[in-house]
Amino acid sequence: MGGLILGLGNRDRGDDAVGLLVAQRLRDLVPEGVRVRELEGDPVALLELGRGADLLVVIDAVQSGAPPGTVRRLEAHERALPSAVTFGLSTHGVGLAETIELARSLNQLPKRLIVYGIEGARFEPGAPLTPEVARAIEPVVQSVLRDLRA
Repeated sequence: MGGLILGLGNRDRGDDAVGLLVAQRLRDLVPEGVRVRELEGDPVALLELGRGADLLVVIDAVQSGAPPGTVRRLEAHERALPSAVTFGLSTHGVGLAETIELARSLNQLPKRLIVYGIEGARFEPGAPLTPEVARAIEPVVQSVLRDLRA
């Protein structure tokens, strides 16, 4: 089926918007056959969106105690996401890591699943994107484009 890039987040919660911003930036840069979507809310929806994709790239804000703007690239089709890293802020109690493991248990993971986690600092309602996180957007965009060529 091709590839899907999925930016997760919440535009109204500071650094939590970074996955959406990366997806916006990629929208006009990806090759034909690659879809780019933004998902605000429950990450369980990615199960349906990613069904049949050869490559699924997910970008989300994380909290792990690393410096803001730190980028983690994880090949989630090979192993579970680290438990020390909290992805996004799900309002439904089911986060990205749980969603991926559910897909794994149902044999519904795409052939390749790459997750980018960008360390955030501010997640309060109405907070702006921090400069450190904003500086991480372009390097992640370039890395995702490399993933698409691999």
